[in-house]
Amino acid sequence: MSHHEPIAATTIRAATTRLQSPPTKTYSNGIDWIAVERAARGELPAGALTPAEAREAAVWLVRAGVARKAISVQLSVYERLVKEWAAEEGLLPDADLCCRPGCRRATAGRGLCALCLSQQRILERKQKAALAVAA
Repeated sequence: MSHHEPIAATTIRAATTRLQSPPTKTYSNGIDWIAVERAARGELPAGALTPAEAREAAVWLVRAGVARKAISVQLSVYERLVKEWAAEEGLLPDADLCCRPGCRRATAGRGLCALCLSQQRILERKQKAALAVAA
């Protein structure tokens, strides 16, 4: 009887990814657009981009319909960061955005973004401490 080890994927690739064309300039605003395009196509090693270039590549891939998990693996960035970048570009549905009026950031928990959630927790701690003192 042979013992087989499970196969673990090391990369996740999208079936066919259609990407928007880069701008006519190959370098602008500190972004190497050729590197962004190559990274989005999976032709550059993970981590080869600057943070601004990784953001642009992630936005291209989100627009192309690639899953956040796949983008995270391909670009070697946190999945949460990909979600935040998509929110900044207006690419997330309302259900994935913070429920506080005027806040359009990606949700982190309890229907709130990371900033609003942190503020909510601080408020709850202050209320709990005030109740403890009053009791």
